[in-house]
This record gives sequence, C-alpha cells and structure tokens, in this order.
Amino acid sequence: MNIAAESESTPATPAPPAAWYRRARVVAQDWIDTEGQRWIFVLKTLLAAFLALWIAFRLGFDSPRSAMMTVFIVALPSSGMALEKSIYRLFGTLVGCAAALTLIALFPQQSVPLFIALAAWVGLCTAGSALMRNARSYGFVLAGYTACMIAVPAIDAPLTVFNLAVSRVTEISLGILCAALVNDALFPKHQSEQLVQAVRKLYRNFAQLCIDAMQGRLSPEQMERLHLQFATEVAALESGRAAAFFEAGDVRVRNQQLHAFNAAAMVSLTTFHTLHQLMQRLRDRGDMLVPDLMMPLYTAFSEALLVSNIPARTGIEAGITHDKLIELRLALPQMIADARRNFSQLPHNDKQRLNLDTGLELLQRFSDDLYRLVAIYHDLPKRLSDMPVKNQEKILAYSAKTPPVIAMAAGLRSAAALLLLSLAWYGLNWPSAGGAVIIMVVFCGLAASSPDPSGLIRQTTLGFAIATPFAFFCAFFMLNHVEGYGMLVLAMLPFLIVATYLSTWRKVAGIGIGFNLMFAQMIAPENMMRFNVSNFINDSMAQIIGLVLAALMFALILPEHKQGSRRHIAESLWGEALRLCLSDAVHLRHHFESRVRDLLNQLSMGVRGTPDAATRRILNQAIVLLELGHAILDLRELSARLRADHPARIAKEKCIASLADYFRRPEMEQHAQALIATQDAGKMLRTLLLDKDRLKAGEAAQLQRALTDLHMINASLLDSSLSDFSIESELQNGANIHAA
Repeated sequence: MNIAAESESTPATPAPPAAWYRRARVVAQDWIDTEGQRWIFVLKTLLAAFLALWIAFRLGFDSPRSAMMTVFIVALPSSGMALEKSIYRLFGTLVGCAAALTLIALFPQQSVPLFIALAAWVGLCTAGSALMRNARSYGFVLAGYTACMIAVPAIDAPLTVFNLAVSRVTEISLGILCAALVNDALFPKHQSEQLVQAVRKLYRNFAQLCIDAMQGRLSPEQMERLHLQFATEVAALESGRAAAFFEAGDVRVRNQQLHAFNAAAMVSLTTFHTLHQLMQRLRDRGDMLVPDLMMPLYTAFSEALLVSNIPARTGIEAGITHDKLIELRLALPQMIADARRNFSQLPHNDKQRLNLDTGLELLQRFSDDLYRLVAIYHDLPKRLSDMPVKNQEKILAYSAKTPPVIAMAAGLRSAAALLLLSLAWYGLNWPSAGGAVIIMVVFCGLAASSPDPSGLIRQTTLGFAIATPFAFFCAFFMLNHVEGYGMLVLAMLPFLIVATYLSTWRKVAGIGIGFNLMFAQMIAPENMMRFNVSNFINDSMAQIIGLVLAALMFALILPEHKQGSRRHIAESLWGEALRLCLSDAVHLRHHFESRVRDLLNQLSMGVRGTPDAATRRILNQAIVLLELGHAILDLRELSARLRADHPARIAKEKCIASLADYFRRPEMEQHAQALIATQDAGKMLRTLLLDKDRLKAGEAAQLQRALTDLHMINASLLDSSLSDFSIESELQNGANIHAA
C-alpha cells in the first residue's frame, strides 16, 4: 500500500475549534497576567504624564515639567500604592514650602545662616524618614528637599519665594490628580486585591512550614531562610494594608482583623519554632525518646492543617481546618495523657521527664495560637456584621522602625552634605551648582531609607547619564523642528516608552525612573521653549555631579550606619531582650515580637544571595532571643501572681535580673551567671512541687508552667548561637574587610 496515497486520502483531523479557542485563551491570559501588566503600566503612566503636561501648558504654569515628573515619581503598580505615595508627597511638599517661607523670612539675603538652618531642617527630616521606614518616610523626605528647592533659588531674590512655593504646590497637585485619575479610570489594579493574595500567601507559607518541619523535611539552613522570608512577608502585608487603606472598599473597616492576623501569625511561628528547636536539640544529642513520643501529636496537627493534601488556599477553605482543629483540641488532653502513659512505661530520667513536660506545654500553647490564627483567617472573608465580637478587639499594628542611631546618622549625613556642598558652591561660583546641591540633598534623603543606598544611587546615576545624550538629541535635533503639542508628544514618546518599560523590571527599575526624570528635566517642556546648549550641558553636569556626591557622602560619612547594618541590628536585638526584663509597659509581648520581626526584615533586606556566616549568626540569635523573650514574659506574668515574699517569686526575679545583666553585656561571665541563676530557680521550683499539699489551689499548675519556662530559658541559653561569643569578632572582621 502506498503510504503517501494513504496520507492524502486520510488527512489529519484538525483540533476542534473549542480546543484552539481554549488554548489561545490560556496563552492570552498568561500574557495579560505577566507582560501585559507591564505594558498597561507603561500606557497608564505615559497617559497621566502627558495629560498633566497638557493641562500645565493650558493653565500657563511656570514649570510644566514638574507636573510631568510628579507622575513618573508616584507611578506605582496599584492605585492604592500610588495614592498613598501621592498623599504623602503632597503633605511633604506643603510642609516643605511652609519651612522654606519661614526660613527665608527669618534670614532674607543671609546665605550663611540660611544654609545652616536649611541643613538643620534637612537633617531633621532625613532622620525622620530613616526612622519611619514606610510610606510616611517619603513625606519626611519631601519636607526636607522641598524646602531646599524653594529656598535655594530665592537666596538672592527673597520676594520670589512665595510665588515659587505656590507654583511648586500647584504643579505637584496637578501631577498627583492626573496620576490618580488615570490609575482609577483605566485598567484599575487595586491594592486590596493584592492584599488578599498576600494574606493567603502568608497563611499558606506558614502552614506549609509547620507541616514540613513536623515531618522532618526542613534542614536548619532552610528554616533560617524561611524565617527571613516570613519576616519579609509580614512587613509586606503591613505595607500593603497601609496602601489599601487609601482605596475605596472595606479594608479600612478590616484594619483590626488584618492587625490581628499579622500578630497571630508572628506569635504562632515563634511558639512553633520554640517547640521545634527543643525537639531538634534533643535529636542532635541523640535523645530520641521525647521526639518519638511527640510524633503522633505532630502527625495529628499536620493532618489538621491539610485540606485536600495542601494547606487551605482561602479563608473559606480554612473553615475545614478550623473544624479539624476544634476536634483536635477536644482530643488533645487524651492524646497528651497517652503520651505521658507511654513515657512512664519506658526507661527515662528526670531530665527527659522535664523535656516531655516542656514539649507538651509548648504543644498546648501552639494549639491555642494556631487555633486563634486559623479562626481569624477563616473570619476574614465574612461580613463584619457576621463576625464574633472577640475578633473585633483592638489589636496593635505591626510597626517598622529603624534603630535611632542609624536615623541620627542619616540626618547628620544629609546636613553635613548640604553644608559642605554649599561651601563649594560659593568657592566655585558656578551658576548650575544649585541644581547639584538640590539633587544631592534629594538622594541623601531618599537613599537613607534604602537597604542598599549605593545601589539606588548607582542605578539612578546610570539612568541620568544615559538620558543626557538622548535628551540633547531630542531637544536640539527634534523639538526645535516641531510645532504643537501633538508633535511634542510624538518626539518625546519613543524615549519615555523604553524607560518606563525598564522601570517595571525590579533589577533595573532605578535606571528607568532615573532616565525619565532626567529626560523630562533636561527637555524642560514649556509654552515658550528655550534651546541653550551651554545651559543644557551645565545643568546636566550638575545633576550627575550631585548624584555622585550623594554616593560619596554615603561612602565617607558614617558608612556603617545605614539600613540593614548587621552590627546595629545585633545591638538592637539584645536591647529588645533587655527591655523585656526591665520594662513594665503594656502590650510588651506584641511590641517585642513586632520589633524583632522588623529587625529580621531589615536583616533580610541587606542579604544578597546566600547569607554569610555572620548574618546567619545574627539570624539564629534573633530566633533564640524570640524563644527567650516569650519565656521571660510568661515567667514574669506568673511571678506577678505570687505574693512578694514567695520563695518561687524571689528565685524567678533573681533569674530575670541575671538575664538582664547578660542582655546588657553578653559576655561569657554574664552568660554563666544567667545559667546558674536559671538552674537555681528550677531547683527551687522542683523542691516546692515535691510537697504539693502545702501549695494553694492552682499554685502547683503555675509553678509547673514556670518550671517549663525556666527549662526553655536554660535550653536557649545553651544554644550555640548564644553560648558562642565570636559574633562580635566576626562583625568587626567584616567591618575591617569592608573598610579595606
């Protein structure tokens, strides 16, 4: 038989049209979800920018480019993030203009006092920006450099300062309004939708971490990375909540739910990790008695967290987990009793019994914390009227704050930079030096809140440098031949399209944003265009020199005092642990958990690739200090319930005082004394528990819980990350290498 003839007589059956349609739809949807989102962002940004520029032309603004540049600055993927940044930009501009008017009024045509006052104001604003480290920090930055942008040009003409301030506010406001209008009207991408995904992601990752750890699938290195990732996700969730607050929707009335979810997730992970570390330390010593007895309990919790073999993907699916946990909590007392009975039938010693008691106590706490987290997650999709009252209690928010010493260093750096460059300006007598002063102040403030200030300035400088020849070509070879607004747009559009697209890629976003800002600045579109080659060259050189000088300031003035500094993070961690022993402030547990997670987030922001040995040591110290902190707080709460002369209270207070000495000065001698005080307190409690008949009702249970807390503190103090005192030398060696 002829194969060719057979092929011709029986042609291949084409795929059904429905299959082709489904395949094309999937491909199209994939493109829209990935690359399409980038081009939608480009379209919206450029439309808002040219709309602001057109309105500025029609209204006869002095500097229409400021309205256009504002759009590029506040352009962000979601409407909530753009609105949040826009509002803080407007507030910062208003405060900065008010400061400029005040300073010019106080020091008219007095350059030296004016620059000293400006330096003090800029330093204060930069310190506030570095301290807040959230969207509000941008308002501080704007308040600082707006005062410079208004006051510096008005040094020799103070009567123009009011007009400059009014022009600045109107131009900024126009750009903000155009960006907000286009973001909400054209392919809106709401932050609230992304917030929902962030909540789901945080819950799934937490549940998966617990499941994998209980089943022994995570190495210590993987646990370290997951802790850093968790800290980053907690911070991102709070940042997304703050941005979504500016959108219309129900996020504002769900603030307390979201705060409660974040707080419950942090506490649950700390409790679980304390339990996991206790079991891991026993395994490392080869003592498998207690870990083996805990395995059935681990299996029960793992199964409760699974819904169709994966963690719950939505709050509604979490209802299944919620019901499973209710059943598990009812069965847990019997399961714990079975574990104790099996333990008593095996050869064991007193230390193993204490390990079992501690493990079961931690498991009970984890059960309570996990149930609270799942209940909050399950209630999130519900209407507020359907929610139980207990989930509407006031919960404190997660707060991100920089160590004060770093904020002070950022302020001093900006103030010193302004004063030094002002002196150079007078010496050089260069008309364009004012632009260099302003751009340097701008980026000293902006980079102060960045974990990688050198990288931020480097990318922006590269964007400025690349934009300069293109802006020259566009201005002197294209715009001088066009007429009308439409031709102006067509001449500028190709350059701005490429740069705006680059800004959608995280690794090179600074280059794209820098290109757009420099391009718009140097083109300087106005109703009456001016083409002056010498001014163009001078101004472009001043902008780039200002950026280079900003980078130089970060390299020369307190270079180690920046966001993500390991030494300052380590010092802050010990300071937070010390505060737990001494402070009587309310909500101490929440503040401690929040601050340590924020410090971990700062540590994570400074990590590029695989963490080095010193970074891992600080990470492990943070995790162990979290364990210690919760045990100390529980111990203090239990001590407060006993009378002042109770021997158990005296022993526990002596233990906490010894721990405070150790946190104040983490050296070998203090570490040994803390261990001795902890062990002595444990002996005292065990002695009291031997004669339970003499104890009051409920006192035995309190002492037993305190004994488990002391055992956790003892185990944490013996952890290698705290008992090895080489961390300071490692950090010092790292600093020396960096300086060399």
